[in-house]
Amino acid sequence: MNQPKRPQGKPQAPAAKKSATARSAAKPVAQPQGPARDKPRTHVATETSRRRQFNAHAPSQDLDEDEQRVQQMVALASAVAAGTPNASGRRIGQEELERMVRNTLRQRDDDTLYEALEQLHYDDRRGHALLREVAEEGADIIVLRRGEKELEINAFLIPLLVRTRGGLREEQALADGEAFDALRASLQDAGLESKRARVVLVHHLYHPEEINALSYGEVEAMNRDAFASLTDKKIMSVPAIERSMRGWPASAFGADDEVLELRFLLGFALKELDDAFYAIPADEAAADAYFEQRAERFRQWSEQVTPLMRQCLVGQSGEAAQCQLHFLYQDLFHGAKRTGNSEYRTLQSLSELEQGLAQAGADAAQATAILAAGEDEGETVLKVVLRQGQGIVARTEQVIDEDVQESLFELADAVASLGVAALRLADDIDANGVTVRERDFPAA
Repeated sequence: MNQPKRPQGKPQAPAAKKSATARSAAKPVAQPQGPARDKPRTHVATETSRRRQFNAHAPSQDLDEDEQRVQQMVALASAVAAGTPNASGRRIGQEELERMVRNTLRQRDDDTLYEALEQLHYDDRRGHALLREVAEEGADIIVLRRGEKELEINAFLIPLLVRTRGGLREEQALADGEAFDALRASLQDAGLESKRARVVLVHHLYHPEEINALSYGEVEAMNRDAFASLTDKKIMSVPAIERSMRGWPASAFGADDEVLELRFLLGFALKELDDAFYAIPADEAAADAYFEQRAERFRQWSEQVTPLMRQCLVGQSGEAAQCQLHFLYQDLFHGAKRTGNSEYRTLQSLSELEQGLAQAGADAAQATAILAAGEDEGETVLKVVLRQGQGIVARTEQVIDEDVQESLFELADAVASLGVAALRLADDIDANGVTVRERDFPAA
């Protein structure tokens, strides 16, 4: 899907004996999320921009108050997205849009955000992408004042893929308190976070359903919980964080099943705005080197911490643990959520294609893969069929919430890793595997 879907989940019940926790790394790409970036406080408005913003805030009198807020947000997001960025990369009206989103998050008005995103998904893809980016950053990064200081707190995730015999057990995960404390400390020891920052991990291993059920407003509220807990001397309750721990869904894995699962570590990092550790160089080459160094530190950390993580997950280390781990990159909450879900969906799709090839007794090298992107009830779906001769030997599909073109190329690379040499692209693939306007897959 290309629009964030209103999260769904079980009724929230506070979990016992769970404590708050820690922060995020900036993502290793050209548009990093993480450290707060300098943002101009003012802009020069043209007459055109004034008219555009007036229209954005002049809804029909026939609309009720809730609908007016949605239409104001939709109009402003479209107007800002259509504008031309200035030298600092900011557009006219962007500060106002960010302020509107922050106020909506603070008021826990998720309905306005999700309804605006849904409307923009169909009417204005550029406006949709901009509003989603602003909503994610507003939930993941908060700047608050404590005394004379302005402090930033970030919510971050570390997705991990875990292969076990019989599957993970919720009551066993992170049960070893000493191992968990060492895991938290390792984030700063390995240089993933600044020594000056205050970093905490939530003492709960999150199932994807728990993470996907959290709305923008709930993530923002969790950030505020963590900020209060880290800055107040007295013991503070953290109701939003406690509500986030809904519990894992029941599993039907047998004791001898080999199971690959996705899980998330959730943390928060509180830091001063002038902490040089998080300063991204202005020069492009220097910025690339900065993120490459962060990625390398994460790779080294993931190798060093694997035995400790096994102890945290299953209570054993070494071969006795029968647990294989693969860490994905640490990122702000919504970026890491997408990365984890995307990687897991891709692995599921490859597994389905491999099973289809095995059942058909077909050779991947002799098969042709046809890929297509389609819409299903407002969600973007990537589809793949493997064809040998005139017959379909395997097929799979996955819902996405990333850029369609980028996702298609990534899925094509994954399919090629099975040994499939011939790749084609279609406008759509129906339930019978019949393709619409099939042609050669474009070069990357």
